[in-house]
Amino acid sequence: RYGTESTGDMTTTFEHKVVSFGLGWKGFDHAEMERQLDELGRQGWEAVASLQPSLGAAATDILVLLKRAR
Repeated sequence: RYGTESTGDMTTTFEHKVVSFGLGWKGFDHAEMERQLDELGRQGWEAVASLQPSLGAAATDILVLLKRAR
């Protein structure tokens, strides 16, 4: 997915990605989340937001929204 952002005279086009981290048997695997996000960062992706959908009061996933310049 693509979007644009204007700052002054320049317009930058971005592509976007949503990464989902599911709740495992022992909770969220934070070390694996960091490993994946570090790898995406090396590819030029930047995390811009996170969401934690829930079923009732319990979180079922962590969604991380990322963008990078095209």
